[in-house]
Amino acid sequence: MVNSRKGNIIIFIIIIAFFEFLFEWVYYVMTGLDEESFYKGLISDLPFVIIMGFVSLLIVHTSNKYFKYKDNIYIRVSFELFVSLVFACTYSFLLNYVFGNLFFEEAVYPELPSLIILVLGNSFIILILELFFYNQRQLESQKHIAVIEKEKIEYLYSTLKTQVHPHFLFNSLNVLSSLIFEDPQRANIYTKKLSNVYRYLLSTNTQKSVLVKDEISFVESYLYLLLIRFEDALQINIAGNREIQKQVIPVSIQLLIENAIKHNVVSVDRPLLVEISITSDYIEVTNNIQPRLNVEESGHGLSNLQKQYTLYDKEIEVSKTRSRFIVRIPYL
Repeated sequence: MVNSRKGNIIIFIIIIAFFEFLFEWVYYVMTGLDEESFYKGLISDLPFVIIMGFVSLLIVHTSNKYFKYKDNIYIRVSFELFVSLVFACTYSFLLNYVFGNLFFEEAVYPELPSLIILVLGNSFIILILELFFYNQRQLESQKHIAVIEKEKIEYLYSTLKTQVHPHFLFNSLNVLSSLIFEDPQRANIYTKKLSNVYRYLLSTNTQKSVLVKDEISFVESYLYLLLIRFEDALQINIAGNREIQKQVIPVSIQLLIENAIKHNVVSVDRPLLVEISITSDYIEVTNNIQPRLNVEESGHGLSNLQKQYTLYDKEIEVSKTRSRFIVRIPYL
């Protein structure tokens, strides 16, 4: 990072020196100075032009970071050119006045051609810097998009992998095989629910969001499988208007239910109670806390889900009391 900044500073100085040479040559042509005067002026003006260049850098950097209208490129650049113009004129007059009194015993004010060249040169530096900052923003934007895509892929893969986990599939098939002999009618319903679950997982694998009613319909199919397996050890209640025209990230509610089962004891003596409340602003998933022993505290599920909502400038609210674990999922 330090070497990169040093490299940018060196490039910036080289660019300034080049433009100083260019505009000094233009001034030389306009005023008809001899070659000796041209090189003397070039050498004497270079330090001051570099100073002006760094001041221009400060103006552009400050404007891009703190200016009220920084998102409007026309207003921002106009503001930068105006500040640069004021600074160039003030700097030129002060410089000539000080040097005139020191070396010529009288004030020497810049001539109009010199002032025009100075202002034009500084304006070019401003525009070059704006192009540089624009390029930096584009590069950062591309990196940000790449990170977003990577996180999205990781989340989708993590979600699908969790659902197609061998244990989940094994448990589902094991329950199904038992139902086939005990209750063929329920086995038929179980098969349809299992099919609904995997159909939803596959159909939403590339979707960014789904309607609440579709997510709840999937959750109900998933819950049917769980309730057959856990029976009275698991109690789940869904309340609220599931027809609300809001959207959430696919499989988000199921992930929270799976998270609750993973981290808590689920038994007939100590049933796990999960409440899903659909409100006008969010979906709240609450469960009682009765922690299991020897559970890996990865936290990847909630972390990946939070990253997905961050892409929409949304945040998942997680709170915990002595007896309840509460997660609120915002609508998109």
